[in-house]
Amino acid sequence: MKKLNPFKLSVFALIAIFGLVLNSCSTESNNSEDIEISEFEVKKVLAIDDYSGIADNAIAEAFIGKASTNKKIQTQRDTECYSTTYSELGYTMTFDNCTLNDANKVNGTLNVTYAVNETSSTFTASYSDFYVGTIRLDGTRTFTISATNNENEIAFTVVSDMVITLEDGEIITEAGTKTTSLIISEQHIEVVVSGTWALVENGDTYLITVTEKLSKLIACDYFSEGLFILSKNGVEVNVDLGDGSCDNKASIIYPNGKIEEVTL
Repeated sequence: MKKLNPFKLSVFALIAIFGLVLNSCSTESNNSEDIEISEFEVKKVLAIDDYSGIADNAIAEAFIGKASTNKKIQTQRDTECYSTTYSELGYTMTFDNCTLNDANKVNGTLNVTYAVNETSSTFTASYSDFYVGTIRLDGTRTFTISATNNENEIAFTVVSDMVITLEDGEIITEAGTKTTSLIISEQHIEVVVSGTWALVENGDTYLITVTEKLSKLIACDYFSEGLFILSKNGVEVNVDLGDGSCDNKASIIYPNGKIEEVTL
């Protein structure tokens, strides 16, 4: 088997780590009537990325599969979950009622185009009538992997422009940019995330803004440092992930000044 270039191999590692940020936070019940962003809304907003990013790992695996071969002709690659057909400019992935990331059954086709140069690799996945259970995904996710001034760091950026249609017909849109950096030292590997993205649902706009980069050691299960703001129609809730301790605790800071410790 041909040995993969470490730069290309990092694509898969970064995407696998990338999903941890948005599905790692939950809150305990809070009874304050003057809080306009409820526990349910926080959980709902954080859960949306689980759907829009459902196929990220598979897309990266397919990208690595193409990048690690010198074949110039169209090729086919099948797994138990999906089949991939490659061409000169990209590849097509067909999912047939399979399970990804312990989620509901996934069905549909993704068309991926890519460009690779000496300093970066970019690939765009287009979703059309793509289903996770009864939830439909349409839109694009564009991934860019690039080198940084630090030779021990690789940056990964995803720009999302997605429409999520729930079973009852409710439509949620997601748009924005998230950047993940993987910093490698002799002692450990650190994951750092930043970005701003927005969700629109039932006339409400939720804006998520990372104000202090979210970070964790790769050996830790949860992000343990950093701060992000969740804003609903201008009303803000701050989520403080801690001081760097490798634990599962965080704090929700409400508009009235109340601070509530939560378990991730």
